[in-house]
Amino acid sequence: MSYRFNNDNSSLTKRICSINYVDINDLDVESFKVDYNQDLLIEFKDKILSLRDKHFFIVGDYDCDGICATTIMKKLLDDLGIKNNYYIPSRSKEGYGLNESIIDTAITHGFDVLLCVDNGVVAYDELSKAKDAGIITMVIDHHEYSDKPDVDAFLHPNLFPKEYDDMCAAGLCGLLSNSFRYDVLSTILAGLATLADMVKVFGYNRYLLKEMLKLIRENDIVQINYLLGNSDPTYDALSFNVIPKINAVSRLENKLNVNHLVKYLLNYNNEVNTYLSAIEAINKERKDLTKSMVSLASRLINHDDEVIIIKSDVFAEGLCGLIANRLMHEYLKPVIVFSEKDGELKGSGRSMKGSNLYEYLKKTDELFSAFGGHNQAVGLSMSSDRFDDLLSYVRNNHFEYDLDQKDVLVLNQNEIDDSLMNELENLKPFGSGFEEPLIGILNPDIEKKLMISRTYPKFVLSSNLEAISFDSSLSDVKFNMMIGKIKRDDNYHNRISMIIEDLIEF
Repeated sequence: MSYRFNNDNSSLTKRICSINYVDINDLDVESFKVDYNQDLLIEFKDKILSLRDKHFFIVGDYDCDGICATTIMKKLLDDLGIKNNYYIPSRSKEGYGLNESIIDTAITHGFDVLLCVDNGVVAYDELSKAKDAGIITMVIDHHEYSDKPDVDAFLHPNLFPKEYDDMCAAGLCGLLSNSFRYDVLSTILAGLATLADMVKVFGYNRYLLKEMLKLIRENDIVQINYLLGNSDPTYDALSFNVIPKINAVSRLENKLNVNHLVKYLLNYNNEVNTYLSAIEAINKERKDLTKSMVSLASRLINHDDEVIIIKSDVFAEGLCGLIANRLMHEYLKPVIVFSEKDGELKGSGRSMKGSNLYEYLKKTDELFSAFGGHNQAVGLSMSSDRFDDLLSYVRNNHFEYDLDQKDVLVLNQNEIDDSLMNELENLKPFGSGFEEPLIGILNPDIEKKLMISRTYPKFVLSSNLEAISFDSSLSDVKFNMMIGKIKRDDNYHNRISMIIEDLIEF
């Protein structure tokens, strides 16, 4: 790994802004005023109100953004007294977005309005079929498109001013919902999806993220609090304790239909108690399965390949992306993981910043029966008998990328104290365009070294500072700098922990 070290004596805030090329004024959202009177919102709002006597069919997506967006729109229509139903497609059986079967369902059941959230922007044929059947079509989506869809009402971040740039679908739905009347739950769900979708953390998104955290802390939202467990509501706790549980359901959908998550999040009739135990059990199984599958995947890797490609009938289709992501970070190579079943391969690929796996694979997209994604993440389907052709392609075509240097703020051990942690906390949320920095502790004073589970090194630096690595290869290396991210200890808030990413000689 290559690092760029920052040793200047300015404040932590200035240093973090400097390495992210961010003006500190862009982080101030205290005075941000949400404009609910934008023409786009008014037009969409008026369209909904003009259809109050119609029957809406909401079609969402199976990830956190799509689930939250579906829930927000379901709640809005319910509050307006508008008759509605919703549907989130199966990840494994139907895949992403609209399909002909969904349109057939809308026609058969006599729905008047089709409302797509977190999908639909490029479903030109399906939307056309719905319109031909006399169904009013509406789309709220944030995915890229080349041609604007021919629909009766359309919301997309590209159509909004710069301050609203890069909204996720639930962020759009929350903005629309609050243009009718401010709603606490919808605002929280919009913020949660914004955190999950890793969009830019400036302008409206930054306002929304801060508003979400404030509302969770001020209100007893049991459907969120139960998923948090014993953790205090923080961005990290939401990212690691809540969002993965929501995403886990569609990954292991044989345990619980993802549509039930909307009922859980709405909690109309104490639905939390109906589904909580199932969600927790699914998430535990997701973690256990991912761990065992990563272990298996590691044994299947050809370390000579520039692009790692592995397949197994043991891999759960919904976990392929998680496995690929883990291996990509471990080996610093693009990774594609396939689940094999009945002669078909379905999988996901992940690659590093500074690379474009999507464009690399697009040159051979004739191999795939389904192909989509973006720079660092792709979804793929193909016949098993084309696997060797894909291997041949990646072994004969160089994968080009620029492995970014990681910025490290070099500190002395005694500088890491409550004051610095408070300053770091005030700079949150971090995210796209404003990354959390790596901290380098130069010449750490180690009081004690332990081995956790006889595998992972843990260092006690002082009574209120410790550091741990979950990389067994760092158990016995020579170093004079620890590099990692610092946080308050989950169990002892007066203690600071570093999660070590590397140990180096500086």
